[in-house]
Amino acid sequence: MASQKNTAGSSTADQARERARQIADREARRSNGKPKGLIAGIIALLLVIGLIIALVVWQNNKNTIPEAGPVPASANQYGGIQLNESQILQDTSDVDERDINDVPEAPESVDESKTPPGVVNATEAKDNGEPVQLVVFQDFECVHCADFEEQFGDQIEEKVLSGDVTLEHRNLNFLDRGSPDAYSSRAANAAYLVAEQVDPEQYLAYVQEVFSHQGSGGLSNDELAKIASKHGANVTADQLGENTYRPMINIMAQESMANGIAGTPTIFVDGERVSQNDFEKGLNDALEEKK
Repeated sequence: MASQKNTAGSSTADQARERARQIADREARRSNGKPKGLIAGIIALLLVIGLIIALVVWQNNKNTIPEAGPVPASANQYGGIQLNESQILQDTSDVDERDINDVPEAPESVDESKTPPGVVNATEAKDNGEPVQLVVFQDFECVHCADFEEQFGDQIEEKVLSGDVTLEHRNLNFLDRGSPDAYSSRAANAAYLVAEQVDPEQYLAYVQEVFSHQGSGGLSNDELAKIASKHGANVTADQLGENTYRPMINIMAQESMANGIAGTPTIFVDGERVSQNDFEKGLNDALEEKK
C-alpha cells in the first residue's frame, strides 16, 4: 500500500512539474524566448499601477477640505469681502474660525423671502446715514455673474470709489458640483488672498479680469496667481494649493442657502433683493433716497 501511495504521489508530482514546464515553454515562446524580459515588464507595469494608485490616494487626501477653518482677514464672519472708497476692511469678523457643523443644513427648498445675516434691514437703511450697501452673492464659474460684472462692474466701481456705495462680495461655490477641479472654490479662495493685500481699485480690477475668462474652463492656480500679480498681490500657485480658506467657502455656501440664496448672482441694494435686470434702477433709487 505504501508503495502504491508513493507511486501515486510521484505521478502527481511529475504531472505538476510537466504542467509547469509546459506553461514556462509557452510563456517563453510568447516572449521570443526571453522570459526574464517578460517578468521584468510585468514588474514594471505593477510598479506603475502602484504609483498611480498612490498618487490618486494622495490627491484625494490633499483635496479633502476640513469642516472647520479660519475666517479670512479680508472677510467678515459671513465670508463677505467688504470695500469702501478707501480700503478693503480687514479683521472685522467676530470670530477667528468657523465650523460647518454649526451652520444649519441647506434646505431642500430655499426660502428666498429671507434676508441673509449681515445684510442691512431695508427699512432702516433708508435713514441710517450710511452709503448704500450693495451685497452681491456671486460665483466665479457663473456665466450670469460674469454678465453682471461686464454690464455693471465699471458703474459699481465708480460708485464705490466715490463713497456713495459700499460693496460686499460673497463668492460662493455653488457650481463646484459641475466642475472637475472645484474652480468656484479655488477662485473664491484666491479672491480672499488677493483682498488681504490690495486696495479696492486693484481688487475690483482683479475680479473683473477673472470673470473675463469665464466660459473658457476653470483657470488653473498658476493662472489665478499670475492675474493676482498683475493687480498688486503676491500670491503663488503653491499658496492657492494649500486651500486655506476653502472651509470658509463651504460654510458660507451652506449658510447662504439656509438664508435664502438659491442661485447667483443674488443682489441686495440697501437690504432690498433686486434682479439683475432691475439692478440699475434699484441702485439709482437707493442713491436718491440717501440724498
